[in-house]
Amino acid sequence: MKEIKRLLSTTHLLTLAGPGGVGKTRLALRLGDSLVDSYVDGVWPVELAPLADAALVAQTVGHVLGVRERPGEPIVETLVAALQHRRLLLILDNCEHVLAMCIELAARVVGRCQQVRDRHVITDAF
Repeated sequence: MKEIKRLLSTTHLLTLAGPGGVGKTRLALRLGDSLVDSYVDGVWPVELAPLADAALVAQTVGHVLGVRERPGEPIVETLVAALQHRRLLLILDNCEHVLAMCIELAARVVGRCQQVRDRHVITDAF
């Protein structure tokens, strides 16, 4: 955990990788619990295992964060706009089966919200 905390001080996106059952989720959630006081807007774990459709990743993240879709605007754009000024840790858990969409979402959040120092995304992959 000490090494992951150190890495979070140098990057906005961190991926925990390893074989299934090794404890990536447990590690990410324990880390989130230990850092909750460091993020004024909280730590937000998003469980993606139940998703069968990658197109639902942004909607699922938005639902967890309380971000509502705007008519005529892609949910990814709405989500990025809502996150631009938040200081939070977003944990995208069990994303290997929707990895391409998680990569796209994380890239947009990290790329378009760079002015917010205390905003990080942790993903896990196999």
